[in-house]
Amino acid sequence: MHRLIRIRIIRDFEHLEEQVRRSLDTLLEAHKTSVSFRPAADFYETAQGLVLRLELSGVASEDVSLTLTGHELVVRGRRRPPPPEGIRRFVHLEMAFGIFERSFTLPIAIDPQGVEARYVDGVLEVHLPRKAPQTRKIPVKAPPAGE
Repeated sequence: MHRLIRIRIIRDFEHLEEQVRRSLDTLLEAHKTSVSFRPAADFYETAQGLVLRLELSGVASEDVSLTLTGHELVVRGRRRPPPPEGIRRFVHLEMAFGIFERSFTLPIAIDPQGVEARYVDGVLEVHLPRKAPQTRKIPVKAPPAGE
């Protein structure tokens, strides 16, 4: 009799342990949705200037901002988690959500007025045109007479 009671207690604890484990898994998975992520980027030079491509699937265009300061381009944004409607728990979660920021140093002078950004099929493509070289005549000064 005592043995049956002991077995029931052990089973109850095993069941409780399983419930706690599932609850912790759910909490941990939900916490992952607030972790920032780092979108993949390709950055290359062409004859016309520079091109930056960022993989931003699932990010709304209104959640992306670009800032150009001197020789630095900063891309900031946010990928929002899926709405919780109907989700009981995450079975498997690899897609990262949250705020991101990527900063790129521009190796050449660019024309800030000509910068264009397009967002198509989850890829942000930024074209940074090369700044046209400016020619300037430099006068040669002679020392004043008598020096």
